[in-house]
Amino acid sequence: MENKKKGLTLQSMVLIGLFSAICYIALMLFKIPIPSPVGKPFIHFGNMFVILAALLFSGTIGGLSGSIGMGLFDLLNGWATSAPKTIILKFGIGFVTGLVASKGHKEDAKSPLVGIMIAAAFFIIIGLGLCITSLVYGYEVNIPFLQQAAETTEGLKTTLVVIPVLYIFSLVLGIGLAVTCFFIKKVSIKVQYAILGAVCGIGFNLVGEFLFAVISLLIVGSGFMPAVMSALISLPSTVINGTFSIVIAVLLYIPLSKVVAKSNFKF
Repeated sequence: MENKKKGLTLQSMVLIGLFSAICYIALMLFKIPIPSPVGKPFIHFGNMFVILAALLFSGTIGGLSGSIGMGLFDLLNGWATSAPKTIILKFGIGFVTGLVASKGHKEDAKSPLVGIMIAAAFFIIIGLGLCITSLVYGYEVNIPFLQQAAETTEGLKTTLVVIPVLYIFSLVLGIGLAVTCFFIKKVSIKVQYAILGAVCGIGFNLVGEFLFAVISLLIVGSGFMPAVMSALISLPSTVINGTFSIVIAVLLYIPLSKVVAKSNFKF
């Protein structure tokens, strides 16, 4: 309690510096291209380290690490206009993840089974919906009224790109969460809340990306519905990165949390 009143400790600042550097390097060096008929989407490790820092230490450490590391990357690598959004959303990912995960450290914490079930259903429904869409319409789905609106609004996306890796990632995460629900008694409360925290953090990012996209399009003169639809079809790469980040971060958290528990960190 005393440490909280004094603000960030020296160890906290060292951890923020470390994870900020890791987030920056992760964006700069580690990218996995995703085959796509439109654009050049890729999986990156940035969000994963934000979540991992939040789970291992605190939401503040994870959030500040993401804001600093990934914000600096945008500023120094040609995406300065995206930096404000990055700073806000990455802090949100870490803060929300840490806030939810911290509930699992309470002695009277109860299983968040319902929350995990809702998350499982969400990702399974999204995965199945996208899979069916790709089977019926193909990998590229053109939306006519958006194509008309794009003639007067710059930056409006008109095509939904549904690549297999998108719905595969969603289905794998959803099924994995469903299996966790089935064996929930064999999973510790802390790990259960870590899973839910990671999902909530990425959920915040998805909502944030959507809102920022809508507001940006409205500012340049788009109609409300075209802005909403264009923002929705811009989310696939965010979903892919989100599912990847959740799975890997939680898998790393399980062994690393034992190491941190044995350490003498004060944050």
